[in-house]
This record gives sequence, C-alpha cells and structure tokens, in this order.
Amino acid sequence: MTTECNPANILFICRGNLCRSPMAMVLLQSRLEREGLADRVTVDSAGYHDWNPFPREAHPFARRAVQELCGSDMLAAHSARRWSEEQVGWATLILVAEAWMRADFPADKVMTLKEFGGEKGDVEDPYGGDYAESLTCAKEIQLLIEVGVPRVLDLPRRA
Repeated sequence: MTTECNPANILFICRGNLCRSPMAMVLLQSRLEREGLADRVTVDSAGYHDWNPFPREAHPFARRAVQELCGSDMLAAHSARRWSEEQVGWATLILVAEAWMRADFPADKVMTLKEFGGEKGDVEDPYGGDYAESLTCAKEIQLLIEVGVPRVLDLPRRA
C-alpha cells in the first residue's frame, strides 16, 4: 500500500559522482522546488568510483554549470561517494548515465537518463573537458529531466 505522505526516491548514478549524477540530482531538486513539488520526490546521487579515504567535491565546471542554470551553487557541499546497497533499496527509480551501468541494479527500477527523457543512448561524461562541455551536459540533463518529470510525479510513493 502506498501513502501520500512519503516521497518517491530517485537515485542518479554516474562513474565518479563528480559531474553528471550530482548535476542531475540538483537540477531535478531545483525543478521540483520551483513548482512546489519537493515534498513529492527525494533525490540522491552516487557513482561507481570509490574515492575513500579522499573526499572529492563536485567538479568545478559542474558546480559552475549548475550555478548558471539554477542561479546558485547547489553543489557547494557535495561530496562524491560510491553507490551502496542501502541506496538501491531506498530508491524507487535509479537513473544511470550510461547503459552499461544498468546491469548492477534491479531491472524493474533502473533506466538510463536518456530513456527517462524519451531518448536513446548515454549522457556523455564531461569530466576532463572544458566548461563548455560541462554546461552542454548540464543543459542536456536539464532537458531530459524536464521531459521525464511527469514520470517522476507518477511514481508510487513509499509506504
């Protein structure tokens, strides 16, 4: 049985949790907050690479791109981490940046970011590129989120 009190949980996954998944996380948060829907969906992000014992912040270009698109540095406090079984259990939907990542997650709760936005393919990793590549990536993610938001709002809420 579902309840209207508990939000659906979205987990974004990319390689290092430095660019794509944290940008997607805050871009969705920003979109939901603008529309007064933040209580309906909880978001988180993680990556495949484990940075322990060295904490890593979001890439500076990812932070700058989010600031440009959202008006504030929503990734200032971000610390990259590897995905965990606990997060997978928590998630209602897992959105991966690249199709090969799907194999590690339950088939009934995973899709690519591109599939979420009605497209095919992967969201290319801007890591190692210049700021323009990060901004292009953030804009692509923002568009995929805009298209996919109705799907998020239709997700069952956690009991």
